[in-house]
This record gives sequence, C-alpha cells and structure tokens, in this order.
Amino acid sequence: MFWLRLLFLLGIFLAGCDQRMLYQRFDKDMWSNYVHLNQLHLGMTRAEVVGMMGQPGIREEGDYRGGHYDIYFYLTHSMDFDDCDTVRGGYTPLVFKDNKLVGIGKRDYRMAVDRPDVGNLPALPPGNR
Repeated sequence: MFWLRLLFLLGIFLAGCDQRMLYQRFDKDMWSNYVHLNQLHLGMTRAEVVGMMGQPGIREEGDYRGGHYDIYFYLTHSMDFDDCDTVRGGYTPLVFKDNKLVGIGKRDYRMAVDRPDVGNLPALPPGNR
C-alpha cells in the first residue's frame, strides 16, 4: 500500500512538471560582456569596442537603406526577454556605421536593418520605406 501511495504522489508531482523551467545560466563571458556593455558609449570605434569587449560571438554586415552596417553580437543574457535589448537567444547587438558605434540593442539593430515594424517597434510611415 505504501508503494501505491508513493507512485500516486510521484505521478501527481511529475504531471505538474511538464512545463519548461527557465533559469539564468552562469557563464563567465556572458557576465563579463554584460558588465563591459555598460561602459560603452556611442561614437566609439570598432577597435575600441573590441579592445574592451573582446571578439564578438556573431558578426553580421550588410548594405541597408541607411548605408553599410557592421553588427557585432555579444552574449549578455541566457535568453531573450520581452523588455530586453537582446536578439538571437541572449545576444546584444552593437551597430557600427563608418567604423563608429551608432547603436546598442534590439531597437537600433532593427532600425539599421530596415525591420522597424517587428515586435513592439513602431512602423515607419509609408513614404520613408
């Protein structure tokens, strides 16, 4: 009888555990990137940013409506959150134009790559596309 009760309680417990548990992982580089990110300011050169942050985890570049952009992505969070400046699973984008840092975060990234209407960002007026 004891085993039957134990199996019943275990079944109830496991039935409530079907949802994915989310937690912050500890990654030394991730936390280091987060701390250094707060020391950046617009107008810094790519060399200054890489000297402070190290090499990016992901790089992207392209010619968009506003010109040629280089985008460096640094892992700063374990996942994307609604009110966070991250994209691609916890990476914070740094947007460079003409070798200068012109933007930090999701909004600046989406504006640079002509995707302003994604998420909760306002869309550009029809004449500006």
